[in-house]
Amino acid sequence: MLFFGCVLLGVLPCKSQDVIVLHKENKLTGRVLWEKSKGDSLFYRSAVSSGDSLLLFVPRRRVEYVLSDGDRRMLYRGKTRGWQPWRGRTFNEVPQHRMLYAASWSTIFDGWSIDASAMRMMNRNNRIGVGAFVRYFSTNPSRDDYVRISTYDHRAVAFGPQTEIRGYSRRLKTFFYVDFGLGGCYHHFKWGDGYDAKLEWLETYVKREELENQYPTSRWAYQFNYRLGAYVRLTRGLYADVAFTVIGHIFTRIPQKYISSDQFPFGFSVGLRFGRERR
Repeated sequence: MLFFGCVLLGVLPCKSQDVIVLHKENKLTGRVLWEKSKGDSLFYRSAVSSGDSLLLFVPRRRVEYVLSDGDRRMLYRGKTRGWQPWRGRTFNEVPQHRMLYAASWSTIFDGWSIDASAMRMMNRNNRIGVGAFVRYFSTNPSRDDYVRISTYDHRAVAFGPQTEIRGYSRRLKTFFYVDFGLGGCYHHFKWGDGYDAKLEWLETYVKREELENQYPTSRWAYQFNYRLGAYVRLTRGLYADVAFTVIGHIFTRIPQKYISSDQFPFGFSVGLRFGRERR
């Protein structure tokens, strides 16, 4: 009986070995101490030739995953959740991002726009982001030109800080978000051929100072940048982005009818989001 007991003690530890898979390194075998491995190190006991075991550890940043009892794959899910069973690459877990970048094209009334942004996800749940945006847009609005309605070219570049609030749907595997930005905007107006002659003719009816204010060639102003949309995962770290976008303006001493669109400029945008997903 004593003999068989010693044999069992020597065999059972071998059956309960865990496999620690490291990033681009050889695997380690031993019994992982899950209760002790709550910090930045993974502790395990490894058998030696004398029959004893040594308490060892490996930095968590070197560990890709652990094959535990029943071939369960264990991944580290953060300080609060610790080591959790792997659920496959089916996007069951909420993706974690540190930085998220975006580029999109938008169609708006009287024209189009392109924009890009960079976002740093701030809180523990990755639901709030803070970053910056830049947008270029081109429109062809029209206005009452005292005598007739004429169309003019408008180009603008806007940039500034931006924030995002988002939520994740596990069922749809999609992020839903709201973006809001406020920045500076440089507007350039081109009133078409015969602009100088038109001003000379209008000077007989309107003061020169008023005309220069009504027909500016360029102007700095503020701009609101709104976006309501969703981005769906295409592959790890890459998303398709679809949104309803709105551009709001604040002009200094320019009547609101000379904004960049005949109607309040809004439309739909399509683009891509990309950023490294943390494990």
